Amino acid sequence: MTDMRLEMPRSRSRNDERFAFRLLVALTYPLFLVAAIISRLAPIGRGLLARPEGRVSIFAQARRSSEAAIAFAFMG
Repeated sequence: MTDMRLEMPRSRSRNDERFAFRLLVALTYPLFLVAAIISRLAPIGRGLLARPEGRVSIFAQARRSSEAAIAFAFMG
């Protein structure tokens, strides 16, 4: 039987993707940090600005939001 799979170097591709992901997170983190600060200052129950149920730091909240938003760019 003949193996007809196309072999591509995975390590370089994954390293490039990791670098791109970290770069995008670093670029968008300040935006999400500002949004997290505003959400803490806004009154509770205002739709998108509502406080999350668990008490996490604004830095963790910004990091999670940034990583979640950027992950969509790598889907598909």
